[in-house]
Amino acid sequence: MTNHWDSYHRHWKLLDAPLRPTPETVGIFERELDLGNADVLLLGVTPELAVLGRSMLAIDQSAAMISGVWAGDNISRRAMAGNWLDLPVERECFDAVIGDGCLSAVDTKAARGSLFGEIARVLKPGRHAAIRVFARPETADDLRGIEALVLAGGIENFHALKWRIAMACTTGDCDSSVHVQAIRAAFDKLFPDREALAACTGWSMASINTIDVYAGSETRYSFATLAMLEDEARDWFDQVRVVPSGSYPLAERCPLLVLGSAKLR
Repeated sequence: MTNHWDSYHRHWKLLDAPLRPTPETVGIFERELDLGNADVLLLGVTPELAVLGRSMLAIDQSAAMISGVWAGDNISRRAMAGNWLDLPVERECFDAVIGDGCLSAVDTKAARGSLFGEIARVLKPGRHAAIRVFARPETADDLRGIEALVLAGGIENFHALKWRIAMACTTGDCDSSVHVQAIRAAFDKLFPDREALAACTGWSMASINTIDVYAGSETRYSFATLAMLEDEARDWFDQVRVVPSGSYPLAERCPLLVLGSAKLR
């Protein structure tokens, strides 16, 4: 069993929205948090977000992701390995905290709460955080319905399909978790002939085969509903806003959660 993050960076250039933020989304981060003169903490090493702020510290749990994706340290930007649930930084030391999908990279309600708590701890008073979330719908998709939608040309790219399958396979409990191997297994059951899928959709085989990074991985994701994420965030912040993140495939499930007025404990 492996952690697929150790090899995920090899597929990075094949990923597209909704898995990566678009220029429009980056602009929305900038607008919502006014990052021009901000000292920013980035959860992860998302290249599109790494350019924001006056200075930046990026923290990722995978050293392989840092070496494979991060553009390199300079006088105002650096990356380090660390645990998001126990951030290796002092309290109240950042003007902004940003992240892309990081709440889905932890696999339980408790872990999401710990992450919200750490964000609240490291923000300076009066400052804000913005996290792009991957939120499953209140009514779960049916896998056969997803298959029909693909065959009808109703899903724009493979990564939108992958996230639809993942959300459809998510548990209905408070953790809202899914084993990444289950995502791949469900995909293989729906589309056993990948070449036929590529021919039908026009998607590249290279893009489709990115799902194989999940093979043998012990990682679990979580895809809570937006209402659940808002409720969990309010345990730590008095201000919780939902902001649309753009007009890319599946964007309606990927808004920004903008957080302010941290509740100190």
